[in-house]
Amino acid sequence: MTLTYNDALAFIDGLLSRDRAPVSTTETIKLRRVETLVNRLGDPHRQMPVVLIAGTKGKGSTAVMLASIMQSAGLRVGLYTKPHLVDYRERFRVNGSLIDEITLTDLVNRIRPHVEAMTVQTDGPPSYFEASVALAFLYFAQAKVDLAVIEVGLGGRLDPTNIAEPVLSVLTPVSFDHMDVLGLTLDSIAREKVGIVRPEGAVVSAPQPPEALAAIIDVCTRLRAKLWLVDEIMSWRPLKASLHDQSFELRGPWRDYRPLSVPLVGAHQVTNAATAVAAAEILGEQGFPLSPEAITRGLASIQWPARVEVLQERPFIVADVAHNPASIGALRDTLEQLFPGRRIILVFGMVATHDHRASTSLLAPLADVVIATTPQHIKPLPGRILAEEAARYVKHVEVIDDRLTALDRALELAGPDDVVVITGSFFLVGDLRETVLKHHETV
Repeated sequence: MTLTYNDALAFIDGLLSRDRAPVSTTETIKLRRVETLVNRLGDPHRQMPVVLIAGTKGKGSTAVMLASIMQSAGLRVGLYTKPHLVDYRERFRVNGSLIDEITLTDLVNRIRPHVEAMTVQTDGPPSYFEASVALAFLYFAQAKVDLAVIEVGLGGRLDPTNIAEPVLSVLTPVSFDHMDVLGLTLDSIAREKVGIVRPEGAVVSAPQPPEALAAIIDVCTRLRAKLWLVDEIMSWRPLKASLHDQSFELRGPWRDYRPLSVPLVGAHQVTNAATAVAAAEILGEQGFPLSPEAITRGLASIQWPARVEVLQERPFIVADVAHNPASIGALRDTLEQLFPGRRIILVFGMVATHDHRASTSLLAPLADVVIATTPQHIKPLPGRILAEEAARYVKHVEVIDDRLTALDRALELAGPDDVVVITGSFFLVGDLRETVLKHHETV
């Protein structure tokens, strides 16, 4: 039976909760399962040059910036990011356009018999994430892209994306997250992330904490990989910023760039841009086309919603997908920069796999009101648990599990000069961002 589009989405979603055959050592099969799947599909991951981008924060933004620069240089660029805000198709883009429903349906129909055949094997069927990576490579091979920019998922060493042989590995800032899987120290977490580096490969690293940097340098030295440290080879200076964009100067060993601009806010996005430019220049050294104009156009034209995105004014509504302590900290710093002294009402919801205590300690003290809610997710953190933590820092805390009702309550409490901030989870932000935008369309 051929699947329809809705059937195809249901099939992929079903892999999230599907029962697996028991295995003796889970770690040893993580890459083996996805390798088996792509091998059955003709090894599409070997049919284009690949850039892998790993880290704790800034992966998606850096990937989008790099893809846009290389597209502006004249390449046909595939971009894989995760998770999506609203539509599963957001994960798969070629030259900035989402995969269309017909193509995605066809690709799912192609992988389905292989997924089903693997069900009876010892390793079991591929996971949701493994199947998604296989779909990305299959799509990019079919689309005949000149370059695939791939955002790595959890970790790096054992992430499904690591089946590719990258022409360049990029490391964005590493910090504490997923410690139950990646380890309890920055050294162990960084060593998992740097697992995307290949012997004698090319590596770009964004500025890192000392412990993570030491691990990155150690691994690259042992692998004889050439490592470029962005904060050593590049320098940058902010020029001006609004609620929707910012401009900055950037200098590097390749050239001094005229003032650049990005339609994103926050100092962390300038760091991401410097990392993306360094990565693009190194690709240029490898023979990919590049020009100063491509860098300028590429950064200025990116579209990357829900990254400290101001959805409306009076009151301000800000949506941001920060979901771990590192990204929550960047959000806090940006809110302090953009809205000094304003009253903040926080609509806050997280999933259970992230560090809600550290995240809350960073952001809640900035808020006057916290409305804790529960995202729609397979492993949501109950709003009451988040509220208990927020109450350590804020007097006015409410628990409203229904997400739309939580947003309505925040807007009810907000005056025209106040700031409503929606954050903590891609799933929460995706839902409520759509609600706000649809409301404006009907007004």
